[in-house]
This record gives sequence, structure tokens and C-alpha cells, in this order.
Amino acid sequence: MKRKVRIISILVVIVMTVTLIMPGTAAKANASGVFIRVNQVGYKPSASKVAMVLSNTNLNGIRYDVFNSSNTSVLNGTISASNKGSWGDVGGANCAYTYALDFSSLSTVGSGYYIKINSYTSPAFTVSDSVYSSLADLSMQFFKVQRCGNTNPKDHGTCHVAGTSSSVDGKPDGASGTIDVTGGWHDASDYIKFMSTIGHVTDVMLTTYIHHPEVFPSPGSTSGVLNEAKVGLDFIKKMWDNTNQMLYMEVADGLDHDVENDDLDSRSKCWPEKDNTIYGTSRPVHPCPAGTGANLAGKAAAALALGAKIWGDQNGPSFNAALASNYLTAAQQIYTWGKTRTGIAGDADEFYVDTDYKDDMAWAAAELYRATGTASYLTDAKSYCDSAGEWYNKSDTSLNWSRAYAWVNYEVASLDSSYKSTVINRMNNHLNVKKTYADAQFWNNSSQPKWGTYEAMSNNAVEAMMYQELSGNTTYSNLAGQQLDFMLGKNPWGVSMLNGAGTNWFQNPRHRVTTLNRVSNPSYQLLGAWSEGFETSAQYAVDQLDPLLSGQENANVVQFNDSRMVWHDNRRDYATNEVTISGNVAGMAMVAFMGGSYTQSVPAVPTGLTAVATGTSQINVTWSAVSGATGYDLEVDGTTINNVTSPYVHSGLALGSTHSYKVRAVNSTGTSVWSTAVSATTASASSVDYIAASDAYVRDGTYAGTNYGTAATIDVKGDPDTGYNRKGFMKFDLTGRSGTSVSSAILKVYCNAVSAATPVVIYGLSGTDTWVESGSSSITWNNQPGSTGAVTIGTLNVTAAGWYNIDVTSYVNSQMSGDKKMTFKLQVENGNGATISFNSKENAANKPALTVK
Repeated sequence: MKRKVRIISILVVIVMTVTLIMPGTAAKANASGVFIRVNQVGYKPSASKVAMVLSNTNLNGIRYDVFNSSNTSVLNGTISASNKGSWGDVGGANCAYTYALDFSSLSTVGSGYYIKINSYTSPAFTVSDSVYSSLADLSMQFFKVQRCGNTNPKDHGTCHVAGTSSSVDGKPDGASGTIDVTGGWHDASDYIKFMSTIGHVTDVMLTTYIHHPEVFPSPGSTSGVLNEAKVGLDFIKKMWDNTNQMLYMEVADGLDHDVENDDLDSRSKCWPEKDNTIYGTSRPVHPCPAGTGANLAGKAAAALALGAKIWGDQNGPSFNAALASNYLTAAQQIYTWGKTRTGIAGDADEFYVDTDYKDDMAWAAAELYRATGTASYLTDAKSYCDSAGEWYNKSDTSLNWSRAYAWVNYEVASLDSSYKSTVINRMNNHLNVKKTYADAQFWNNSSQPKWGTYEAMSNNAVEAMMYQELSGNTTYSNLAGQQLDFMLGKNPWGVSMLNGAGTNWFQNPRHRVTTLNRVSNPSYQLLGAWSEGFETSAQYAVDQLDPLLSGQENANVVQFNDSRMVWHDNRRDYATNEVTISGNVAGMAMVAFMGGSYTQSVPAVPTGLTAVATGTSQINVTWSAVSGATGYDLEVDGTTINNVTSPYVHSGLALGSTHSYKVRAVNSTGTSVWSTAVSATTASASSVDYIAASDAYVRDGTYAGTNYGTAATIDVKGDPDTGYNRKGFMKFDLTGRSGTSVSSAILKVYCNAVSAATPVVIYGLSGTDTWVESGSSSITWNNQPGSTGAVTIGTLNVTAAGWYNIDVTSYVNSQMSGDKKMTFKLQVENGNGATISFNSKENAANKPALTVK
């Protein structure tokens, strides 16, 4: 966690200064030999592969070989790259020559590869499409050690619950009794629990699972990602008090943290299950201050909405309808609460200072839309994204637990194809700045050296892969690979920053439970932990104020510290080597997105192609977006028009003329086959489009008295649970039209979102045209028009966004001899829980219409 500067004695400052200049183990001056840095886990066959070679000898013109596991040279060449310059001025290595060695042409799948220069060899590595397949699950192991409460923690006992020797979680500020806020994860080396990081971590775990379930082979098992995420979900729910409208932000506080100096006080030797020396019988739990909390509410509601979606999936690995309903109710409550509490909440000691709330609320709105299909949530999500300008207006901003702009925009684009181009442009803007920065760096790191460098680098890599998935464009795939390569061994120290991955991983994290376990088990490893990240030597001198532990570090590693990059594998180093849950989830997401099965391929054929005549001279053509497509070609009356977007407006047409259309998707790999052709005929001069005079939808349960007449959508849903059913109503007024019959009448409605293919039944009502959409006596579920004498007109099989038409001539004629007003009712009768959203007359475009001749 980020620490506030502490006052220390002049003696400690002197010790620290000496430590920076002369580490506890003697560093080699002017290291001899050749040091080859590679990604020790390996590479995908098609990936860029670049090793870094450090030497005090000029290697220009020297041969290199890549050997396979049988010690046969499968690739060789001559070092011809220019010297990048010297490295190691702080640690003492002082290598005068460094080279970037490109061996990308190695693409044959295999393990045990290594590079050899003279007599020096690199660590072994693998080439395979599945090379990172186990790293997401490996990363999850760390969280089991961070578990708090009665959650079956790993490598320490049950803690902070009644019946243990530790303080109980927790006692609210000013309260005489305790509430149950056990569970969750300890944040870092200390035992504090923050909603800011636990909320974000749970969001990332579940969003990563939704998009890349293939990297979690047993997600619902006791050791799987969903079981781990539930630890976060259940804690988040406990931190919400709906009765008193209170969201708590933190359990414990800086008192726990301020005595964290490893080996310098007795507190650091305290196991979680015996943690009672600071707070006594109960640890404090701090609420969000008045008027604040939208940032934490967004994180919490997003996680719970994701939980509702995943645990509510009858075909999923963790189906539990009651639990899903519980999560959804809490998510909706917290989201509503957060909308009015737009001040930023953090924690009692400002360890985690958030920067914005709009990214968090956007994420919550997006996941609530995913869970419910309610269009207003999607509208909120896009609005929050559009107003959260910091990320793309300040493109050098690092992405971390407090800046989730990439995640939320990715989610909205995944849920609404019409928003995808906006997100792609934003990501391109941000990633272009990060790539420009990385290209200028010695080691191609995409983030400035600072506290938590690896979390920022991981998030940049994830964003690059998100951009590739959304756009089909591989511009930033190399940027992502550079970050992953660095953290898995292609770095100055030749150390993998993921414990348990590669051949030489970091050994001595700043982590209290690890230190305690090593008393009885010196070989104990904190498997799955990601290290924190390097700093410049100048910044390190400011941040790291505890003296490092003498004799712990490997001299052959620490000698490669440079004024531009300082990192210590030392358990007293909280500035560069503490482990945190937010840093760990970023690393997990990076290997999941990098190791996932996404590969660019020819896009699928677009579906939902619809052509609708909107008058005498115009036809609107729409189709559903295709994942991975970067554009579309449209064939109009046999002529291909390239690079078109949906909707396509075909105008200037003759009266009563018929036109045909086909569409295909395009990306850098190729084009799909053409879709099946559709056609439409423009109206004759006598046809008239009547826009709905009134429209609304109604909802049952606790919403039965609520009017939705002014909404921009008409939502329709059939659900077995009370409170989720919605019906739509449209009224058309033809009183100005002469005659008692029409030759034809077509009802046209535009679907803007559908969560699952669903039949919508259309009824024509009789004698029920007095209802009003808003104002006094406005339509609600309780007073909706009755169905006596209703005519079943037909069914719309709604499968995707776009226009849908149905012939209603017979019903319209039945009303023309009366008041010439007609009401249509739209409802779903199969109870599948899917939500369909049609545009209403309040929408800016594609309003419902009745085309009459």
C-alpha cells in the first residue's frame, strides 16, 4: 500500500544512505561476463521475442545461438544491434555494453530453449500458444494467503473473528457494539482491509473471468477464481448497511500500519490469528464521511452486479439463484446511494487517495445493465464514461486501482457495439502516449518509475489487449508483450517478478506472513505473488526510509541496480518489493488477457440485417456489430460500398421502388462472406408515417405504482420473479385521417438492446385508449389497460438490435370505424428473464411509427 512519510531518526537516514550506496551484500564492481535477460516463462510462437544482453565487452560481431532442449542450435546469427549504452551505475555492475537481441523468427513450439553467447547462457524458456495458461491461476494463490476471517486462509489461521486470539472485525466509529465485517483480504503486508482495493480487485477478477474464462480451467472449484472472488463479494456486502444507509470504507487503520517495520518491533512478529495488541477486543470499522462515497459505491456495486450475473447463470459453474438475487439487490441499493454521494471517500489515514468517482460509477452502471438488461443503466454508464475526461485528456495518466477508465470503457463497448468506436479512439489516444514513452526507455517500460510501477505496467498491457480485442488492430500488442517480458525476467536483474514463474523469481517480499512462516520453514515461498516495482534511485531515497536487511540479497542481482531503476529483493523494502492485492490482480489480469485464446481471425457474418422504408424516398439499413470487425461493406442493388456504418441511410429513391442489400464484416485478416440479402420498398405518395401519440412501459412488484411514460425506451420483459416483469404500450391517433379503412398498416419499432433472443407478442386492445403516458393518472402497472377483447396480432422474434415490422392492417381497420385510436400492447410470455428495449417517441431517433396507406 502507499505509505505516508514517517519521521525517522538521523541514524536511520544515515543507515539508509549507506544501504543505497553499499547494499548489505558486497556488490561486484564492473561485472565480468555476459548476462542474457529473457522472459523466463516464454513466448507465444507469433510474438515478438527480444532478449537484452549486458556485457563489459564489446559483443558487436559475436555469434549467438538459440538451442533447443536437445542442445541443438535451431537459430543463430551475429550481434549487430547498436550498443544501447551502459547499465548498473548504482549497483556496481557498470556494464558498458547492452544490446537488444531480436530472435522473433523462432516460432517452433517447444520447451527448454535457451540463448548462448560464447560460454554464457540464458535461462530456459518455452514457445507455445499456451505458455501463459497456468499463470492466472498461479496468481490467484496469493489471495488465499491474504484471506481474513473464517474463509479458510492459506498459511495462517482463521483471524479477526470471535473465538480466535485476534481482535474481532469490527466496531463502527462511536458505536458501543460490533458489527460483522469479517472476511475479505488483508491489503498488503499489514492486516488492514480497504474497500477501495477490495472492491477494485473483485471487479477485475470477475470481469477477467467473464471475458477470458478459458484461462481458469476450474473456476467454480474451491481453489478457483469464482470461489476467491466470493471472498471479496461477501465482505463487500457486509460493509453495506442498507437500514442506516451507510457504506463502510475501511477495517482497521494506520495504527496497524505504523508498526510495520519488519524485525524492528514486536508487532511485526504477530500472526493474523493472534492480532490483538493494537485494538484489543475489536478492530475499528470506518464509514464513508458525509456526502462522500460514490467512488467506493461504484466499485462495490460493480462487483456485486457481476456476482449477480455470474451466480445467476443457470448454466454457469456456480449457479445460486438466491445468492445472485441477494447480490443484485445490494448492488442496486449501493449504486442508488452512490449517485447522491459524489464526494471522494478513501480511508482514515489517506493511504489510498482516489482521484475520481465517474469511472467507478460507470463500471457499476455497466454491470447492472449486464445483470438486468435495464437500458437506463447503460445510458448512465455511457454518460459517466463521457464525463470522466481525465483518462483520455491526460493521456500520461497511469491506470491502477483508482483509475479504472480502460476497464469501464471496455465493458461499455462490449455491451453496446454502437459505443465501440468511441472507446477504440480513447484507448488509442492513451496507448499511443504509453507506446511513445516505452519506445524511448532503455527497457521499454510503459510507466514512469514510481511506487507501484508494475501495477501500472500490467494495466497498460491489459489495455493494449482490450484495444486489440475491440478493434482487431495489433498496433499495441508489442507494447503489451514488452511489459510482460520485463516482469517475467527480461529486466536488469534477470528476476521474474511473479513468485513461482520462470527459473529465478523474487524470494523476499515485504510480507509479514511470509516472514513469520520462514521462522519454522526457511524455504517457504509466497507463490503467486507479484512484486511491487522499481523506482529511480532519487525517488527511492525519499520513499524507502527503513534500513534494508543486511545479507539478504543476492549480490549478483543487486549489482544491476541503476540510477534509473532501483529494486531490492529485500523483505524490508516496502518501496519496491511489498506485495499488494491491487498489484497482484493487475498482474493476474495481464497474464489472463495475454494468455487467453483471443486471436485475430476473419470476422463472422453480420446478423440482424434489416431494411426499413421510412417514407417515399428513403430506406434505413441496419445490422448487428460483429466482434473483431473493424469495418463493413454493404452491397446496394448489386454495387459494393466500402467502409460503411450501421445505420446506413439510402436516400433519394423513387416512389414505390424496391432495393436489395447485403453486408459483410471486414478486419485486417480479411472479410466475412456476404449475409443473406434483404429488400425494402419505398412508400407510395399516399402512405403516411404516424409517430406514436403516447407510449410507455409498466413494471410490477415494488414498481407497480411507478410511471415510465417519459423514458426514452419501452422495456419489455417476462420473468418468473415478481418485480422484474415489464410490458410496453403504444397508442396511435388517426382521427385526422378520412375514411373508415386503410389499404395497409405496418407497425414499426426499433430495438436498441436485447439480452437474449426472445419472442415479443403484439396485442391490439379495444376500447382502452384513454390512458395517458405521463402527468395526472398516468399509466402504471396498477392501472394499465385491461386485455378484454384484445386481439393477438402476431409475434416479433427479436434477436438483435434493429428495426422490426409487423402487419397490423386488420386490427387498424377494426378501430377506424370507431374513435380511430389504437393501442398496442407488447409483452414477453415465455418468462425467460431476457430484457428487450425498444426506442420510445421520446428517443431522439428511430421512434415507433405506424405506416398507413
